[in-house]
Amino acid sequence: MKNRTKKILSILFMSLMIFSNGTTSFAGASDIVNHWAKADILYLSQKDIMKGYPDGTFKPNNYIKKAEFYKIINGIMGYSETAEINFLDVNKGNWFYDEVAKGVKAGYILEKEGQNILPNTYITREEVARIVGITCGLEEDIFSASYFLDHSEIDNLSLGYVGAIKNVGYMTGYPDGTFGPKKQITRAESAKILANISKNMIQTPEIKPEDNTNIEWYYVEPVKQISKDEEFIKLIKELPNLSEINEITVETKTKTENARKLFDGLSDVEKVNVPQGDIDKLLKVEGKIQSLKIPIKSRTKATVEQGQAWAIKKGAHKRFVDAAPIYWQYGELTGMNPEILYIQAAKETNFGKYTGAVRPEMNNWAGIKILNPIGDRTEDHEIFLTPEDGVRGHFNHMGIYCGVAPIGELHPRWYKTNTVKWAGTIQYVEDLGGLWAPNRDYGISIVRDYLNDLYKTAVPSQEDLYKALQLSNKVDEVAEDDIFEVTEIISEYDGLTYAQKTLVPYNIKDRVEQLRRE
Repeated sequence: MKNRTKKILSILFMSLMIFSNGTTSFAGASDIVNHWAKADILYLSQKDIMKGYPDGTFKPNNYIKKAEFYKIINGIMGYSETAEINFLDVNKGNWFYDEVAKGVKAGYILEKEGQNILPNTYITREEVARIVGITCGLEEDIFSASYFLDHSEIDNLSLGYVGAIKNVGYMTGYPDGTFGPKKQITRAESAKILANISKNMIQTPEIKPEDNTNIEWYYVEPVKQISKDEEFIKLIKELPNLSEINEITVETKTKTENARKLFDGLSDVEKVNVPQGDIDKLLKVEGKIQSLKIPIKSRTKATVEQGQAWAIKKGAHKRFVDAAPIYWQYGELTGMNPEILYIQAAKETNFGKYTGAVRPEMNNWAGIKILNPIGDRTEDHEIFLTPEDGVRGHFNHMGIYCGVAPIGELHPRWYKTNTVKWAGTIQYVEDLGGLWAPNRDYGISIVRDYLNDLYKTAVPSQEDLYKALQLSNKVDEVAEDDIFEVTEIISEYDGLTYAQKTLVPYNIKDRVEQLRRE
């Protein structure tokens, strides 16, 4: 019996918990008797880490508030030092004042001073992941977070930590492959996470036979671990056959990269256990994916006019249409494919409509951040004096990724990004995901959702495009009180052919109709 107990206690993530019937108020509580998290709840109660309510219940399916979670994590980690804090909704009379001050000192509360911290709101799964990752000193892993189908919805500050806690098993996703970053977390789910952390930090004392009087045993079956070579073989079986790969998907690309990483990490002995057919399949899938990738440094396959027609067809603002010739100009100067960067600008700015944090007057076509941003606010993004400065900044920044020397004056962020270890190694559009942006699908979507459609766009006649854009310039510059010019512009617009009108940007058409009504 004693040897069996020692063996159980030595296994990571196995819980053997002892509670005297008279030491916990939850031993007979009706709301945890048959609950899946009962063992963890009892464990935390015994350790005085997480308690229930005065009526003897734990309410495992209730959500947990931020302040409550701060208090619990501070207790587990033994945080006692506090920092000076200045949050609008945290006052010295609040019970959680010191808990927030400890969290700031510990570095897991990142909200800016002078703002609201919302301590009485329910904490989300991504917030828990970030706090646990920071307090446990886990290394951020954006790559692992990409396993979740909804990884693009995870906040940038939490993304790497979601991957990290997945790796150590503190939090997992849902059966449908999602993580649910914005979902509120229950007290039971919190208990499971916090119990795992505590068990890894606190050594459970050895149980002696004479102590086994009136004891309840709670045992959680461990997850069966598979060897690395078995994991590799399993992943290879999940890869599609060559005939099924007609385009690059984030799922296939990620699984292939993971398989390669696993294989390269195998020892010679482990590699012997891998069937040659599985190795051949990996090589063939890698080759097929590589053959489908679009190089960033390549000659254009589209004309400026085709790019402008595509943009107008997609509902672009005139400012974005006007930027096209600048993109093709810098493509010629740098050797980078201009339509790729032009498309990326469409993705970043919503075709020049700037519906995100970046404003039109900032001339920031690529969402480039300042030297030391603290979030994703407007002020966290770089400002360029002119549209051309913004285009040049875009090409210079992309040049860091694919190893192209910069042109002209450099923006501050360039100097910082240029020092990353992967600078100059990203040669393909599809490999931008997880680097230019956290979303692993980022580069793939540029090709899938934009580039292929651009190439299918018919090249307009130069005369039609010239007349449409010439009129657009007039509309852009007309003064409302110049009745003669307004009348002339409306007449000129009405005289355009159908083909020419389809090449007028949407905001110019709206302006014409506004002038017509006034």
